[in-house]
Amino acid sequence: MIKKGSISFFMCLILAGCGSQKKIMSHQNNCSIIIASEEDLAANYKMFFTSTSAFNTKQLTDFDKIENGVLFYKGQEQLRKGTFLIVDFDNDFIASKKMEGFNNNVNFSLKDKDQLKHIIEGLKKESYYQNCVVNDGHASMYLLVIRYNNEKIVQYYSPFHSPYGIKATDCSIKSIQELIGILDQNYYK
Repeated sequence: MIKKGSISFFMCLILAGCGSQKKIMSHQNNCSIIIASEEDLAANYKMFFTSTSAFNTKQLTDFDKIENGVLFYKGQEQLRKGTFLIVDFDNDFIASKKMEGFNNNVNFSLKDKDQLKHIIEGLKKESYYQNCVVNDGHASMYLLVIRYNNEKIVQYYSPFHSPYGIKATDCSIKSIQELIGILDQNYYK
């Protein structure tokens, strides 16, 4: 079994070598966000998920069948397992919170549904990797994947720290942080 530290190091090396990335945020709170190619970013987070469990792999595969929706993953480094919140806009806005051995429906308010749709319609197609060197002893992994009109329009991957670690100046990042905030609130329902 591959250790988390080895995977994280390998991911950083791959993303660091990508020529198509550019920094869109200055170092703030020892964090930065870079734009990465869709394929490189997906390969990195899929490597982690496929090395941890078949359940995680299945969630990613099943989500790729959704035309319009959101996949939000939140996990703790120590647990090596996390929870998926998957929202299918086309299937009556069905939202499910899933982890191995657990599946619970989540009901979004009408206001939250409208906000999510509004934010997603305004996003441009981009893949983001957040790198933070802050070590607070509680490394958290976040993944956000948005599908719109049957294609991935946004991937946001933060393998070590909360997406709130950066005070965004970029409009797209602000929108993504707002969207994650809505998902985060509903995650705890």
